[in-house]
Amino acid sequence: MRRYDQRIPPVTFHPDAKALLVVGLHADRRHVAKRARAAGLTVFHTDPEGFRRPDGSWFAYPLEAPQTGDVVVRAQRLPKRSATSSDC
Repeated sequence: MRRYDQRIPPVTFHPDAKALLVVGLHADRRHVAKRARAAGLTVFHTDPEGFRRPDGSWFAYPLEAPQTGDVVVRAQRLPKRSATSSDC
């Protein structure tokens, strides 16, 4: 079981890094994003800010931590494709 009071150890970013890509957003990722901003990196969040319920209705679940200057991509997964010989 994960506890929300746990912290991620300091993250060292590569000196050539320009951005941090955050997939989903939970407490542990918020701390890493904060450190990335402090290091001068642009933070990109990819999250649809909600999910489809089993009955087909949409449940909005907005991101809580984006900051001014962050980029938010509100995208869902791509539709499932079947493999073809041209994909190999």
